[in-house]
Amino acid sequence: MQLGEKIKYFRKKKNLTIKELSQLTDLSIGFISNLERNLNSPSVSNLQQICEVLDINLMEILKPVNNKDHVLRKNNRYEIFSTDDNKIKFELLTTGNKELNGIAISIVDRTDYNDTSWGHNYDELGVVIKGSLEIQVDSKTYILEEGDTIYIDKFTPHKYKNPSKEPNITHWFSIKN
Repeated sequence: MQLGEKIKYFRKKKNLTIKELSQLTDLSIGFISNLERNLNSPSVSNLQQICEVLDINLMEILKPVNNKDHVLRKNNRYEIFSTDDNKIKFELLTTGNKELNGIAISIVDRTDYNDTSWGHNYDELGVVIKGSLEIQVDSKTYILEEGDTIYIDKFTPHKYKNPSKEPNITHWFSIKN
């Protein structure tokens, strides 16, 4: 099932029309309609808005379904999103419909991710695997180094960037609501 089909499935499950989803997310009717027909690609921020209204975890619409594998090799990760310039990439760390969600975010050197997350409907834990990460949570900025972790409460706005000359990799985990 493709992304648009999943959004449509969860929208209908919530008994919402496209117009109602549009009003609740401040996204245009045309954008949502095209998204459901897989004619356009949303930003992560757009998806977060939609997921918040549909009361689902972002990973529920991004993950492939019904995969029972226990092991996911690094080279077989599913890419869920990358920026147009390919400087930032999001990949799944988990497979199938698991209770624990995990994503890897890779950011090339000195790159900002300007698409602020306005918070999710779930808490998340981030672990810096490689390099350093500058993250702004609410209005406070933190510099995290390899091995550092950060816990972000649900519905907390945050944005991040790689402040160094080295690539950055972080792993993020959340539990399904």
